Amino acid sequence: MTPLVLIVDDEKPNLESLARIFQREGWRVALAESGTAALEVLRRERVSAVVTDLMMPGMSGEELLRAVKTLSPETEVVLMTAYGTVETAVAAMKEGAYDFITKPVKRHAIVKSVRQAIERASLVAENRALRAQLAELSSGAVGGLLGDAPAFRAVLDTLRQAAPTSATVLLTGESGTGKELAARLVHDLSTRAAGPFVPINCAAIPESLLESELFGHEKGAFTGAAARKEGRFERAHGGTLFLDEVGEMSPSVQVKLLRFLQDGVLERVGGTEPIRVDVRVVAATNKDLAAEVKAGRFREDLFYRLDVVSVRLPPLRERREDVILLAGAFLRRFAEANAKAVSGFSPAAIAAIERYAWPGNVRELMHAVERGVILTRGETVEVGDLPEAVRAAAGAAGAPAGGSATLAVPLGTTLEEIERLVIRRTLDHTRGDKNLAAQLLGIAARTIYRKLDRDEEGRLVEPSPGDDEPDGER
Repeated sequence: MTPLVLIVDDEKPNLESLARIFQREGWRVALAESGTAALEVLRRERVSAVVTDLMMPGMSGEELLRAVKTLSPETEVVLMTAYGTVETAVAAMKEGAYDFITKPVKRHAIVKSVRQAIERASLVAENRALRAQLAELSSGAVGGLLGDAPAFRAVLDTLRQAAPTSATVLLTGESGTGKELAARLVHDLSTRAAGPFVPINCAAIPESLLESELFGHEKGAFTGAAARKEGRFERAHGGTLFLDEVGEMSPSVQVKLLRFLQDGVLERVGGTEPIRVDVRVVAATNKDLAAEVKAGRFREDLFYRLDVVSVRLPPLRERREDVILLAGAFLRRFAEANAKAVSGFSPAAIAAIERYAWPGNVRELMHAVERGVILTRGETVEVGDLPEAVRAAAGAAGAPAGGSATLAVPLGTTLEEIERLVIRRTLDHTRGDKNLAAQLLGIAARTIYRKLDRDEEGRLVEPSPGDDEPDGER
């Protein structure tokens, strides 16, 4: 497809001049006289490169750069700047700008810069697609960490950054979002990859046995302790211990875990000798640990020890553009495992898969596809081969299909809650930057505070003075 170049400048003659130059190069062109108008284009079109003035009223070129990288990370940005703002342009390049051109703009310079930016955007897109295909082909995790949604890519980037360090990682998210797979990725990308990866589900072991299972016990420590036993911490020496459902730990086990995280030392049940163990801890929970702390069910000091690098794995409803990608990976895996010549899904099955809300997340999708592969009598999975809940979605008249620009909302959801959902989803993409989220949504920053930031009694928590909206947005 012919690349699309978006030109942003508050002076119309500059827009028209650049448009003529780029059209002669054979590129498609879109024009915007403000940052806000540019964002509207980005929401509608796939833009290869943005050429923007740095100094503009309202949203500056630097602010637009951050918004572009949030909405469309693969789009490259070229800044146009006067000599007096070169330092600002250089600083913007550190935030992801591809290049900057000084004014007055020379035709050969801007064409060369934009051509290179388009080529880089194309290479990045191709590289991302190849990485996804390689991950799908080589992943032993049944596609569980496969995805291309912005929220999911952000998670992978954070995991990759955290993996080589010694920091404790806390994985949060609903059941079925792939927390154990994320923990294995942290281990595999760390300097401990050659060591053991030892998982334990704290909710699956009776409270009376969990302490012994984690820290080991001495002979005679309790009835039935006929011999000394090493715990999971000792077995994970030199590697990673994955504590799944860490929010289910009893207070006594929380105390011993806190001591280990502070000192790297443990004691077996019934023992008095301190044992030093070299273990990196990755914990996971589907609970809100901050709320558990407030309710007195989880130690605050332990929470902060675990919450050094916190990563929330998004539920499938927040990465709906990945549903069909994941379903295809699961289909190929289960077709091979069951020696069946199943090549894909029927259009109706695809529609049902896209429309279903997937409350069980990736795990539910995986089991649904496995069922479909097993039950189908032909080369494609039909609607009738899918679970009843998914089949029901196929008959839901007017149910919205998933996509990168959609948000699934159950019928009956109040408008107030829908507003909050959209704001939260946008904040996920901006990594909590309320000002940037407000720009993307076309609302004042104060509105986000009004919608979301209320204390337990429902009173408004006032934003800081710097977050007030501009004049005219009251």
